[in-house]
Amino acid sequence: MLAAQDVAIFLNNELKATHQVAELDRDTALPDAIRDMPDQVCGRFIDLDASLMHAIEVAWKRVMILNPSHVLYTFTFDPQTSAFAARKR
Repeated sequence: MLAAQDVAIFLNNELKATHQVAELDRDTALPDAIRDMPDQVCGRFIDLDASLMHAIEVAWKRVMILNPSHVLYTFTFDPQTSAFAARKR
């Protein structure tokens, strides 16, 4: 796992991101170039508070941006482990 990093989360078409710290299940850092971004990324949120956990769990649309490349990922969420699996949109 890589060091914790800030990710931007957009729920239900929100225009303003909620920032959360996450650990990614990767051995290398994410690339800076859009074309090099992976199709799938997995990881887990760190220190997720109960209200945000519930908001993510019940959201009908979940999107995240993982780094400055601004590539959008749709993600699934497991509230038991705070884990997510994201795929490039």
